[in-house]
Amino acid sequence: MKRVAQGIGVAFFVLLTVFAAFFFWASGGTRSAGELATTTTYKSPPAAPSDTLSVMAYNIGYLSGMTNNQPVVRRESLYTANMSHVTQLLRRTNPDIIGFQEIDFGAARSFDVHQLDTLATRLGFATSASAINWDKRYVPFPYSADPSIHFGRVLSGQSVLSRFPIVRHERVELARTSRPFWSDAFYLDRLAQVTELAVGADTLVVINVHLEAFEEATRETQAREVRQLVERYADRPLLLIGDFNALLPSALNAHPPDEQRAFADDETLGILLEGTPLQPALPDTAYAAPMATIGTYPADAPSRTIDHIFYTPERIRALTASVPETPGVPSDHRPVLMRFVLQ
Repeated sequence: MKRVAQGIGVAFFVLLTVFAAFFFWASGGTRSAGELATTTTYKSPPAAPSDTLSVMAYNIGYLSGMTNNQPVVRRESLYTANMSHVTQLLRRTNPDIIGFQEIDFGAARSFDVHQLDTLATRLGFATSASAINWDKRYVPFPYSADPSIHFGRVLSGQSVLSRFPIVRHERVELARTSRPFWSDAFYLDRLAQVTELAVGADTLVVINVHLEAFEEATRETQAREVRQLVERYADRPLLLIGDFNALLPSALNAHPPDEQRAFADDETLGILLEGTPLQPALPDTAYAAPMATIGTYPADAPSRTIDHIFYTPERIRALTASVPETPGVPSDHRPVLMRFVLQ
């Protein structure tokens, strides 16, 4: 019996060692700290500034459509079709600046396609700034005994794609969640990505964010951190764009009752906006339209607007804003588009 017990103890120790080794290997990244924020110049020349400019905020959900985060096997054909859909959308709307969230830079879950470079070269953009927020050797999510549905190796993040030169780029990590360490080790970083673009004689500041989705208290803390960035640039032409995972307080009543209940205590955008000069691209009057017209999530039947564009009205004059219809459903989010002029 003693030998049996010793054998069980040795086997348990070996299994624990193997598991620990896998955990630390899988949760580790492949990029150095200096490689987490990069800029890229493409072959297309920068655009000449025009009187009217446009900006889009778009969480493309790594082109997984409505299967995002679901425990399903995805085919490469899904990503090929959705890349075509997004390309069609961007050709039709022709934005000068795009802030992407959840875009893959060559990940196993999206068949190793560098989604940003693919879109940039197809559409003739001049530059991009990328901020990696998820760099893991193996992510076992969605959690299942079937490894064929796991994300596996992930390299993903946020990016600003621009027709104008990018003169500065900064990756700012925001507050982390209160997840236990074994879960937090595989979770993505939440970021504010600060870029400065040379638009003629002006320097336009674009802050691209992706705030916490599941913990309200953490998201509110992140809002305070982003507000500090906003205050730093508030006297400049500034665009604050992205997936905020929060509703505008002034537009709460326009959302369906279940969404109102879910966000009733959420102070994220109140914390972020109150006392700042920022204005939303979609004004309160826009919420008189059906949510199917101005909602951004979920893309197949929108019931909430959680993706936003904000701007400084003293330096930027908004002309129009909309939630464009997308060919197919390439992401679980819809984009927001604003046309504007620099004052």
